[in-house]
Amino acid sequence: MEKQKKIAYVLGTKAQFIKSKYILSNLVENGFELTILDTGQHIELTSRELKLFGKNYNHINLTNNSKNISKIRSMLLWFIKFLFFGNKITLDNDIQYCLIHGDTVSTLMGLVFSKRNNLKTIHIEAGYKSHNLFKPFPEEIVRSIVSKYANIVSVDGEEYLRNIKNINNKKLILLKKNTIFDSVNVFLNEINIDKKNILTITIHRTENIYNKKRLRDFIELLIKVSEINKFEKIQWFCHDITINALTKNNLVKPLEDNCIKLKKLLPHKKFLNEIINSKAVITDGGSIAEECFIINQNTLIWRDVAESKNYLNKNVILSDYDESKSLNFLKSVEFKYPINMDDYSPSKDFVTQFLSLIQK
Repeated sequence: MEKQKKIAYVLGTKAQFIKSKYILSNLVENGFELTILDTGQHIELTSRELKLFGKNYNHINLTNNSKNISKIRSMLLWFIKFLFFGNKITLDNDIQYCLIHGDTVSTLMGLVFSKRNNLKTIHIEAGYKSHNLFKPFPEEIVRSIVSKYANIVSVDGEEYLRNIKNINNKKLILLKKNTIFDSVNVFLNEINIDKKNILTITIHRTENIYNKKRLRDFIELLIKVSEINKFEKIQWFCHDITINALTKNNLVKPLEDNCIKLKKLLPHKKFLNEIINSKAVITDGGSIAEECFIINQNTLIWRDVAESKNYLNKNVILSDYDESKSLNFLKSVEFKYPINMDDYSPSKDFVTQFLSLIQK
């Protein structure tokens, strides 16, 4: 009887899980026993997504975290505790591979855990670069470190290969698209499009939330947008760190006074429904920007750099923190509708190539 294949996956943020879940599903369908190593970074959000996952898996907590990490101090303590106590976790000896995704602090924790346990590390979504170590911070640094020390790297196109050091010393999985495509494609086949004259916002990056001037500039932009009456409704889905920053800087009332609604984060499918059926989106998240590109949504990215230029076009633009550029874009938007999708699945392609690599 053939011995069951076993694999571990390091769970970090909600966005990372959304991008990884169809890879995980395909691995389970191909006979792998899956162990999810939970860092607890977005524990309240990812626990909801895990309930909807629909596949059997083992679950191990790498930390004792019970709340979303929403402050820098909390993140430092969480990371330090992991460094000292995370090595006490015992894994099944038959697990040889560890999947880690992206560029968050959880990604770095995954690399550390994988190396401590002598696992072969697979880095999903390697090769993205802004070529500025501090934009975004610490993501740019984390992704570089993880790609450098991973055994297998998964890259979303040949243009990203040159950003990976020592590529010839690694095994390569080369995809045609980012795995977020699968989540969007599946969802588009399940819903009816019902566009509304809504502006949907989600801003949470460190460089935007903890920079007081930049945060205030953004609030001023939103107030000006509300005054031009282009949108019937403006809604802002807020991470914990965003709410904390707005409250600390006394910016909640100015938003409320201008009918800008602050809302809690939604499960991924419900949020995707909101952005698909909005007239325009403002975000600083790479995953959301990529989703908006896929669905042909009008999108303003509140940043001045992007790790990937592939999703920038006339509908998805970088603001460069330029108020005039941003206002002109939002004033001119008209309803856009999703374009027809093809049937390529990067997650299935990933698993097919991975199985080929480990059988050699």
